[in-house]
Amino acid sequence: MTGDPIPAPGGRPEDWYIEVPPPPTLADCVLSLWEMRIPVLPGEGDTRVRILPNACVDIVLYASEPSRGEGAAAIVAPPHRSYVVGSTLRSFMVRSVGWRHVIGASLRPEGVEPLLGVPAAVIGESVAFLHDIIGAAAGEFEERVLHGPAEGTLRRLAETLVLRRQTAPPPDATAHQAVQLVRRARGGKRIDALAADLSLSPRRLERHFLTHIGLSPKLFSRLVRFDRAVRDLGARGTTSWSQFALVHGYADQAHFINEFREFAGVTPAELERETTGGGKDVEGDSTP
Repeated sequence: MTGDPIPAPGGRPEDWYIEVPPPPTLADCVLSLWEMRIPVLPGEGDTRVRILPNACVDIVLYASEPSRGEGAAAIVAPPHRSYVVGSTLRSFMVRSVGWRHVIGASLRPEGVEPLLGVPAAVIGESVAFLHDIIGAAAGEFEERVLHGPAEGTLRRLAETLVLRRQTAPPPDATAHQAVQLVRRARGGKRIDALAADLSLSPRRLERHFLTHIGLSPKLFSRLVRFDRAVRDLGARGTTSWSQFALVHGYADQAHFINEFREFAGVTPAELERETTGGGKDVEGDSTP
């Protein structure tokens, strides 16, 4: 395991994070692989990073000294290096002193059971040690991923997940199709229309989601819509907040602000400033 720090690409929080698609053999279970490099910021003490709900279950590993989580993530702390973050409904903060190198995989909720052996519903909103989810196999998982040059950790994570996927059954077909339809519609598909597309009654659809996804279809759709809005914040430019809200499927600006306060714990403008270090107000348009 390397102890050499890897410089972050830039000084802004949005520059610390990269995301790549998984290998094709993982695509039915994994939405993306990601890497975060938190630099030492001159003249600053703690660096706090807000972790947001993303409609996924994440495997998180520290190739460096771990950060320290707050609130619901209080178990994130040295000496533990590997965690599973469930389908959280509220943001939480992690705090670092000095550089950190974090890698992870965002699992599709229906892909959790094939890769981790338990459905997403069992993990729920919790932040858990990887050992608590996959048992003794967590030690080998860590060794495969974290042993070696720091620059190869993301590749080794992909290879380790591919090995687990080779011996696992596929995700539940109905759950997989339902999630695909919700994501394709960016969370904007009506639940009755979703049920009709799957030839299910709304009640059966809800039971299927609760069993395999751990969330109701409505709540999962809200999280997908929120995640898309968060990802597009950096490209808002001079688009007014009201127009940005409408484009992302919110009924109006008030609805948009309330969703951000619920899931992120801050307003859209506050989150934009956190992640980009700026925030562009549009003349004549109130800033959420």
